Amino acid sequence: MRKFKKSFLVCSVVVALMSLSSVSVLAVESPPPSVTTVDSSLPEITPFSDTLVIDNANLNNGGNSWTQPSGYDYARVFISNSQSQKLNVYISYKLNGKKENIYTGTVSANGTSTINVTNGSGHVFYVDYNTADGTVSGKISVRASDVPL
Repeated sequence: MRKFKKSFLVCSVVVALMSLSSVSVLAVESPPPSVTTVDSSLPEITPFSDTLVIDNANLNNGGNSWTQPSGYDYARVFISNSQSQKLNVYISYKLNGKKENIYTGTVSANGTSTINVTNGSGHVFYVDYNTADGTVSGKISVRASDVPL
């Protein structure tokens, strides 16, 4: 009987450890959001399902933000700069209560830039701007999609 109790105890410990290790495998996080710049002159891709989360809004010194809808992993950010100086652009998202920068770039004077975001589902994104003299002027649009843009 002692041998049975000892075997049962060892078997119980092994099963408990196996169940703990399988739980940690299931707790895998999705990859963090990332961005790439896109040639603005290319034809636009029509996704299966998309939504315009920012529609031709004015750039402002306080920045712009959007919440990426759940299930929409992709976003295309279009920024136009109507200033005669370059516009510095910073895109970040909220991670553990803090902004995590994922893009730093520029838009030329009186130019445009298109930036693709991936792995964005459910995140809050922030777009901040600055120029040499501190004034910003232009427009921003953001299209969220369930397929790559």
